[in-house]
Amino acid sequence: MHLRFVQRMNWKYNHPVRNVFTAATAVFLLLGIAAHFIWSKDQLFLALNNQHTDVADVVLKYFTYVGDGTFMAVLGVILWLIGKKKLGLLLILSFILSGLLAQGIKRLEQRPRPGLYFKQPEMIHKVDDKLLKGNNSFPSGHTTTAFATFSLLAFAARNRAAQTAFFIVAVIVAYSRIYLGAHFTEDVLAGAALGFLSSYFLSWLFRKKDWD
Repeated sequence: MHLRFVQRMNWKYNHPVRNVFTAATAVFLLLGIAAHFIWSKDQLFLALNNQHTDVADVVLKYFTYVGDGTFMAVLGVILWLIGKKKLGLLLILSFILSGLLAQGIKRLEQRPRPGLYFKQPEMIHKVDDKLLKGNNSFPSGHTTTAFATFSLLAFAARNRAAQTAFFIVAVIVAYSRIYLGAHFTEDVLAGAALGFLSSYFLSWLFRKKDWD
């Protein structure tokens, strides 16, 4: 009984609307949308993609995998097994929901990746001479997963510093997709919105459901 009371109080305290992650994501999306009214798609991508260093090449090459769907699914299973059943289940469900939505939109939109879009792909900074091509750029799947994962972790965190840290990690994953030449800014903005909304919806749907 006491545990259930605490969980209900935690939901009230951790309501996503009052979460730092939510506010930061709203600002991130608004600034991104505003930037598209000022600069062109090409200008934004090249400006962000060409800000490279040797250290960033190494770090972002691997950090981008934090946005891989496998990471989210495995984390969900681990949390379930260690007793964080509600959070673990929400992660798994959000992985499925956001993944299906992202892949469905990709197939409907069929937008070219930067490597296929630019007539001179040598303009794009790439790591290890690897550059993804194809017509599946929008939205960014890694960004979708990152925002779906870390928004849920932020919703479960009472500490505002932790909520802020989760947002920073999600943004770094989003930036890594541009840095590595895999996506445009519009792709990561759409992915961020999709991942966040998927997790927000599931959090709202299961807000009164308690697991021991």
